[in-house]
Amino acid sequence: MRIEVQRAAQRPGSIPGAWRWPTRRSPTLAPPARPNEHRDLYVSNIGYNRLYENDGQGGFADVAPRAGVLQPAGRSFACWFFDYDEDGRLDLWVNAYSASIADLAAEALSLAHDGVSSCLYRNKGDGSFEDLAAQTGVNHPWLAMGANFGDMDGDGWLDVYLGTGDPLLESLMPNVLLRNVGGERFVDETAASGLGHLQKGHGVAFADFDQDGDQDMFHHLGGFVPVDAFQNALFEKRTPPGHRWLVLSLVGTRTNRDAVGARVVLHLETPAGARVLHRAVGSVSSFGGSPHRQEIGLGDATCITRLEIRWPRTAETQVFTDVPLDAWLEIKEGELAFESHERRSFHF
Repeated sequence: MRIEVQRAAQRPGSIPGAWRWPTRRSPTLAPPARPNEHRDLYVSNIGYNRLYENDGQGGFADVAPRAGVLQPAGRSFACWFFDYDEDGRLDLWVNAYSASIADLAAEALSLAHDGVSSCLYRNKGDGSFEDLAAQTGVNHPWLAMGANFGDMDGDGWLDVYLGTGDPLLESLMPNVLLRNVGGERFVDETAASGLGHLQKGHGVAFADFDQDGDQDMFHHLGGFVPVDAFQNALFEKRTPPGHRWLVLSLVGTRTNRDAVGARVVLHLETPAGARVLHRAVGSVSSFGGSPHRQEIGLGDATCITRLEIRWPRTAETQVFTDVPLDAWLEIKEGELAFESHERRSFHF
């Protein structure tokens, strides 16, 4: 996989959806970790983290101890819900922020260190989670500030990009790309992808900026103090021919207009057999931002046999069976047909 840097913005700035440096907490709001229509709230913290369960009556209850998602204790930062293993249940990434440059260097040399590893909580479907960071290869002390998830190679599996750094002027460490391998493990492809930028990483946005069917990445760069400023970067992805894709713009009529909280289920046929992909609209990282439209890599899919849209307010499911590949579709809640839009690609 090769990702090329095409241009960088001329001065530091912010991007829509990217959150500023939090002094104490970094919250993320997402479609529920439980199978109902209510949005829950996870808060990474200094100390134990919190999972606030929405009771649907205007109240929240902290269920983090019961759910098993208190860690990493000490200091956590970027966090988000996403379905990394494509089983239809939202899992939870929580990045630890308790390490030093010395800890990172020691770990690279396979030496003992005091850095705290991040957690990847797999949703067990019964209201609890299990930390599979070690089993999936992400039990490392990355100092990630800006971070996000997206599909960097168009294979349908959600990858992770970590914008690393700390406020100290002298701190320099590569930002990190983790490629999702079949929902079973993550592989560090920072060097191979060319995404190991050394400057301090803040907001990260995945979006198909050039409308060619794959996700590019915008990265807000620069440190805490004015003299540590740096140009932002826009990385253009050039996916090899043969990867299929689908873009969905969902419009709520009884649900909120942006369809936040809706679930998308895609049934595919591939040369290896049937496959199912799941997406949650509005689920993004704290310190990261992505469009509400769903830009879905389909890998080597040969056809889409079924598309399901599950709307959160009405609990209705729209089903389509005549869905084209490599298309941009607008779907309105409650309507029987979708609308196709022309998508013109370009090069920067």
